[in-house]
Amino acid sequence: MNARLAKSLLAASLAAFGIGGGRPADRDADWIDNRVAALQPTPAERQIDRIGWAPDIRSALRLARQHNRPVFLFTMDGRFSIGRC
Repeated sequence: MNARLAKSLLAASLAAFGIGGGRPADRDADWIDNRVAALQPTPAERQIDRIGWAPDIRSALRLARQHNRPVFLFTMDGRFSIGRC
């Protein structure tokens, strides 16, 4: 095994176990809370939440008849609320 590959494997192992890199002192719980808050979607990015989703097709058809509107059928396999379709 050459020295370059050995160094790369050592660095990857240390990084995987969190050894050697240390933790920046400015990344405390408040920093994490602020970072999470800053990364939350804006109201403009969450406009899909304003859609009046029907819980099932029967309810959607009933509402469509009442309001003389079409039904948009959206199907998926995943968890839409976390952005994984």
